[in-house]
Amino acid sequence: MRITNQWIINSFVSQVNRNSSSLNEMQTKISSGLKYIRASESPVDNALIMQNKVEINENTQFIRNIDHVNDWYNNTDGALSSIESAVQRVRELAVQGANDTLVQSDRDAIATEINELILHMVDIANTNIGGEYIFAGHKVDSPPFNALTGHDGDFNTDMVTYSLGDTRDDANLNNILSVLYGGSDKRLTSEIERGSVLEKSITGLELFFGDNPVSPTPGFTYTMPPLEESLPLQMMNLGSGVQEGSILVTDQNGVEHKIDLSTAHRLDDVIGMINATRSFEAGIEEVPSDTAVALGINRNAGFSSLLVGLSDPKMLSEFTNLTDLNEGLGVPDGYLNINTRDGKNYRVDISGATTVGDIVSKLNAVNGGAALEAKFDMIHKRIEIEDITGGAGEFAITSTRTQLFIKDLPPHVASDLGIARSVGAGNQIVSTYDPVMESETTPLSLLNDGKGVEPGYLDIFTHDGSNVQVDLTKVQSPLDIITAINEQAVIDGVDVVASFDVDSNRMIITDNTFGPDDFRIEEVYGTDPIAVREVTTLTRNLGLLKSSQGNTIVGNTLISSGPPIDETTLLTDLVPPPERGFMVIRGADKEPVKVDLTGANTIQDVIDGINGTGKFEAAWDATAKRLVVTDPAATGGNFGIVIEELVNTGRDLGFITGTSNHESDVITGAPIHVKSLPTLVGSIDLDPALTPETDLQSLNSTRLSNPGVNLGYIRITDKAGRFAAIDLRGSKTIDDILTKINNPANGIYVEARISADGKGLEIVDKNHGAAGKLEVIDIDSTSASDLGILGRTVDHVLLGKDVDPAVSLTTPVSALNGGAGVPLGKVYVQSGSYSGEIDLTGVKTVGEMLDKLSNTDNNFNLQAWISEDGKRINLTNTMGEPYIKMRDAGGKSPNTASSLGLGNTPSIFTTLMDLRDNLLRNDAKAISEESIKKIDEDLKRVLDLHAEVGSKTNRATAAKEKQETITLNLKNMLSSVENIDMSEAIIKMTEYETSYQAALQVGSRIMQMSLLDFLG
Repeated sequence: MRITNQWIINSFVSQVNRNSSSLNEMQTKISSGLKYIRASESPVDNALIMQNKVEINENTQFIRNIDHVNDWYNNTDGALSSIESAVQRVRELAVQGANDTLVQSDRDAIATEINELILHMVDIANTNIGGEYIFAGHKVDSPPFNALTGHDGDFNTDMVTYSLGDTRDDANLNNILSVLYGGSDKRLTSEIERGSVLEKSITGLELFFGDNPVSPTPGFTYTMPPLEESLPLQMMNLGSGVQEGSILVTDQNGVEHKIDLSTAHRLDDVIGMINATRSFEAGIEEVPSDTAVALGINRNAGFSSLLVGLSDPKMLSEFTNLTDLNEGLGVPDGYLNINTRDGKNYRVDISGATTVGDIVSKLNAVNGGAALEAKFDMIHKRIEIEDITGGAGEFAITSTRTQLFIKDLPPHVASDLGIARSVGAGNQIVSTYDPVMESETTPLSLLNDGKGVEPGYLDIFTHDGSNVQVDLTKVQSPLDIITAINEQAVIDGVDVVASFDVDSNRMIITDNTFGPDDFRIEEVYGTDPIAVREVTTLTRNLGLLKSSQGNTIVGNTLISSGPPIDETTLLTDLVPPPERGFMVIRGADKEPVKVDLTGANTIQDVIDGINGTGKFEAAWDATAKRLVVTDPAATGGNFGIVIEELVNTGRDLGFITGTSNHESDVITGAPIHVKSLPTLVGSIDLDPALTPETDLQSLNSTRLSNPGVNLGYIRITDKAGRFAAIDLRGSKTIDDILTKINNPANGIYVEARISADGKGLEIVDKNHGAAGKLEVIDIDSTSASDLGILGRTVDHVLLGKDVDPAVSLTTPVSALNGGAGVPLGKVYVQSGSYSGEIDLTGVKTVGEMLDKLSNTDNNFNLQAWISEDGKRINLTNTMGEPYIKMRDAGGKSPNTASSLGLGNTPSIFTTLMDLRDNLLRNDAKAISEESIKKIDEDLKRVLDLHAEVGSKTNRATAAKEKQETITLNLKNMLSSVENIDMSEAIIKMTEYETSYQAALQVGSRIMQMSLLDFLG
C-alpha cells in the first residue's frame, strides 16, 4: 500500500497540534493552579466544586451576618449597661428620697437629678448606630421614642404636696410628662446558618415598657363633673359650700319636719338624711334647660367648626345685660353642654355671668382656652363660637340644669301605729303587736324597729258615718295618742274611745256608735304644696331675703295685722311675724356682716341695727311700705349685695329661692352650681361590645342629636316571603329586642343575634334554599335604623351596622375594649394631698368600678364618672386640688389603670417620672410603697434582657466558630478536587514538552522539504 506524502504531512501536523494543545493546557493548569479548565473534563468533580463553592459563599455570608449581629449585641450590651447604671443610681436616690428626715428642698434637688436621668434614658432609648436605631424593632430608620413636656399637651403640670396640700403651680411645665413609642414590636433577625435565625435586637417596647401595649397619657383639664350624689357639699355654690344646719320641710298636710343636716358632707348624706325621715324621698336629677336657647346657641353645627348663634335684637354689645335678652325674660340658670369636634364634652356653668361679654369669656376659658374661640358679632347681634380642637366630629351646644328635689311620700301615721285598717261591722281596732311597746309611756321613736312614727294626722270613720280627724303631730307616746284621740272625739261629739290594754300592750280604739258604715282608720292625704324653709325666718319675713348684682336690695312689701304700717310698727304685727335673731349681709367684698336683731321690736329698730354696722345703710320706703338696704361702698365690677338668714342650709341646697312645685307633692330646687374642678381625662375609648344587658338608650352614642333608640314597630320579611310586624315598644335592653324578634309567634323563620364582633346585631334567615330577599323596614319609627338592622339583602344574613354603645353604669367590665375586657387588680391613686391603693378586683360593672374609685376612701376626694360622650372614664378631685394620678400597682397586679386609659403604661420612663413627681410633692410614702418596688421590677427586666443578650452573643460567637470551621473544611475539600497537583502537573508538562520536541525532530527528518515545497 502506498503512503502518500500528504498523509504523512497531515499526520505529522495533527500529532504536533495534539502535543502542543496538551502542553498548552497543562501550562494553563499550572499557571492557574486548577485541575480542570473545562467542566467537561470531569463532570463529577466539577459538580463537587460548584457545590463546595456555593456552600463556602453561603457560609461566608453567614459569618458576615454573625459579625453584624455581634455588632448589634455589643452596642445593645453597652446601652443596657448604661441603663443598669442609671437605674441603680435612681434606686439610690429613691432610697435617699424616702428618708423621713428630708425636707422639700432636699427632695427637689433629688428630683432635679432624676429629671436629668429621664433625659439620659430617652437618649439611650434612641441610640443610633450606623444610621439604625437599635431599639426601634423593624423601624430602624427613625427615632422610636418621643418625649413630651408640659408644653406639648393637656398634661397635669401642677403639683400638690402630700399631706400638706400646698399647690405648686406649673412644677412640671418644663419636665417630661409622657414618652411615646413609635417603633415596632418585632425583633430584627439574621440567618446564621441554613434554616437557623438569630434575633439580633430587642425592642424598646419590651425593654422599657415590659412588652405592654403603650396607652396614651391621660389628659388633664378643669371641667364640671356630673352632679352626682357623691359631690361634696363644699363644692356647691361655686365652691362656697353649704352652711351646716337644719331645714324645715312642710308636707302636704302642713306638718313641719325638722331635718338636721349639720353632719352632712356630701349630697348623698343630705339625700340619705331626708329619706331617713320616711316622710320624704329626695334625689338629684338633670333636666333640659333653656339656657342655650335664650342665648341663641342651642345649635348643632354638624361637621363645621363654626357655630353661629341666633340674632337677638336686644344683644347690642358685650355689655348687654343677660336680663334684657330673650324678649326681656333673661337667661335661665343652667349648664352649657358643649360637644367639641375632637369628641370631648365640656360643661360651662353660666352662673355669675351678668352680661354677654361674661358668657363669651366663659366660653373662651373652656379647657384653658384650647377648645373654643367665642366672640360677639355686633353687626348681626349674636354670639359666634369656633371649635379650635382640630377634631373631625360634630360640634354642638345644648344645655341642662341639675337640681335637687324632695317628694312628699304618702302618709303612714296610722300604718306606723298599726291601726290603719277597716274592721267592717266590728267595733274595735287593735294595734298590731310591737314588742317594744311595753307600756303606754313607751317613746314612739322606739317603735317599728327604731324607725318611729311619722307625725301627722289620721281619720277615724265610725259606724254612724261620723269622722274624727286627729292631730298626732306632737305626740311622743301611746298615752299622747290615746289622749289626742279621746279629746278630739269629745270636741267632735263622736262616741269613740281610745285605751291601752296593759295585758297585751296594745292600743284599742272602740267605736260605740251604731250604723251601717264600716269602722275604719285611714291616713289623711293633704293637698298643700310641699315647702322648705330655714329654721330661722327673720330675714325672709322682713322681705329682705334677696340678692342683687348692684349695690341695693329693695325688700318686699310688708303687711301689718294692726295699725297702718310705718317705721314704728311692731314686728309682732307683721304678717307673718319675724322671729328675733340675727341677719347676715354680704357686700361687695363678700365678707359676712352679722346684724344682731335679737332685741329689735319695731321696723325702726331693724333700720337702726343695719345702719349700726357702719357698712350698710337701711331706709324705709313709705310709699311701697318696704325696707331698702344699700352698700354705699360698692363700685363697678363688685360682687353685689346679699342679705341672708344666719343659717342658710336650705338656700345653699337650692330650696329657698328659685324653687318650683310642678306637682304639689314635689318641690324642685334651684340649679346647683359647681365650679370647674381639676379632672383627669381618660385617654382610651373604652368601646364596649354589645351584650344582652346593653341599655338601648346607650346606643348611637356618637350621634349628638337623638342618641339611643326611637322604639316602635318594625317589619321583617324572611326569604320565604313571610313577614311580621313586631312591636319593640317597651324594650329596655338588647335582650328585649332579641326576645321580641325571635318570638316563634311572629311566624317568620329568622333569628336575631349579636354579631360576632360585638358591634351590632344581625338577622339570620333560617329558610334554607329560599330565593327571596331578607328585609327589615321601619313602620312608624326609626327603630330598625337606630338598631342598625334597616336593610334588604339576598344573602341569608343581614349584617347590622355598628351601633356604638356608650359606656354606662350597667356596662359589664368584660364588655369593654370591644369585648376584650379590662384586667382588674389594685391601682395606686394620688389625688390632691392623699396617696393610696384602691382594689378593683372582682368588680363586675362599670358602676361598681366607679363606686369603688369614688367611695373606697373619702380622703381621696375623688369622683369617678363617665364622660358625656360615653366613651371614657374621668376622675375629678372634688376638693379642687390640681393633682390626680393613677398607676398600676405593680407586682402581680394587672395593668388596670393603663387599660382604662387613666394611667401611663408601666415603663422605666413612668417609674422615673413618678419618682420625680413623688419627690416634688414630698410624698415619701409613695416613694417607699411604690417607686422603689417598681424600680426593682424595671431593673430586673433590664437584667433579664441583658442576660439574654449575653447568651445570644455567646451563641453568635459559637455559630461563627462553627461556620469558620465548616468553611475551612469546605475549602480543603474544594482544594483537593479543584486544585492541581503541581509536581505531578510539572512532570506531565515536561513529558508533553519532550513529546512535542521529539515530534518536531522526527517530522523534520521524515519530511525532507526543499525550497520547491515552500514555493509550491
